[in-house]
Amino acid sequence: MYLISLIDPTKFLEATALVVAGSLGVIWGAIKFWKSKQKNNNFIEIHTQIHELLTELRIVSKSMRASIIQFHNGEYTMDGISMLKLSVTHESTYKGYISQVAKLKGTLCSMYIPLLTKVIENKSTIHHTSALSESYVKSFLDDENVSQYACLPLKNKGANIGFILIQWHHDFEIPGEHQENVMKNFEHLRDSIQVQLSHQKN
Repeated sequence: MYLISLIDPTKFLEATALVVAGSLGVIWGAIKFWKSKQKNNNFIEIHTQIHELLTELRIVSKSMRASIIQFHNGEYTMDGISMLKLSVTHESTYKGYISQVAKLKGTLCSMYIPLLTKVIENKSTIHHTSALSESYVKSFLDDENVSQYACLPLKNKGANIGFILIQWHHDFEIPGEHQENVMKNFEHLRDSIQVQLSHQKN
């Protein structure tokens, strides 16, 4: 009792509060670290799966390149209208062919209207570059030596978030009798990729 009487109640409460606050800080820090670790693991797992699916798509379609292109906001025009842009976020390229990641980074969607028209149609069809009207996108594909291409939209919660683009060089063109099976695989793998994209967290 004598020792207890020597303790200043105010200082004791202050010390206790500091210990409790310190403990809560450590616990909160541990929780944040664990959540951050889980988020990072989730990100790595999802995008690893997406890259594997995209590579599978390139292989089964026997194409030179398979890529995921997603829409995002860009700058604004003088009248306040958002200039919608697109960028390659995932890509699988056959050995010896150059990546398009840098070429299709922050590109204006308005320059790719003929291609986006095909995307909106949502048809698993192989298109010929030569059939495109004279446009920026036709020149781009010609410069990339793309003779055929196919595209399907990607959606999340009902909204178009981008599309998958498969490209064939003259050396990779698919005989007509195999095109139907290739396009069925395209639809199936597109659906699998959409599922993975829907698992992303902010």
